[in-house]
Amino acid sequence: MGWLVGLPLGIFRLLLSFLALALRLAVPIAVIVVLVVLYRRSKGGGQPRQEKPKEPEFKGPVYTVDYEEVDNDGTD
Repeated sequence: MGWLVGLPLGIFRLLLSFLALALRLAVPIAVIVVLVVLYRRSKGGGQPRQEKPKEPEFKGPVYTVDYEEVDNDGTD
C-alpha cells in the first residue's frame, strides 16, 4: 500500500522539480529579453519604418517630355 501513495507523490515531486528548473531558466531569459526590447525602443533601434515616399508638389504647370523617336518626314 506504500507504493500507492509514494508513487504519485514521487511523480508530483519530479514534476515540481522540472517546473522549478524551467522557471529558473525562463525568468532570467524573459527579463533580459524585456530589457533589450525596452533599450532598443528607447534608442530608436529595431526595424526602420517603411514610409511611403512623398510625391513632389509643384506650383504651376508641369511639362513632360516624351523621348519616343519621331520621324522627321511627318508620318507616324
